[in-house]
Amino acid sequence: MTPVLLVIKRRYEVHVKRLGDTLMAKRVASQGTGRLALVSQNLAYPPVGVSAEDVEIIGRAVWKGGRV
Repeated sequence: MTPVLLVIKRRYEVHVKRLGDTLMAKRVASQGTGRLALVSQNLAYPPVGVSAEDVEIIGRAVWKGGRV
């Protein structure tokens, strides 16, 4: 995988990531040089600590409300 430089503008942004064969939508927090914590909105799931090289950022999850 190609490493991705991720600039997190807001703490509450949710990003879609690939970790191995798994896609997940979680917040991303830095744990120091080369380490990330993938944090779930659901507190029943503990944060997952990973190497930044092992994660591929697919994009940011967005929501839009209103009439269609």
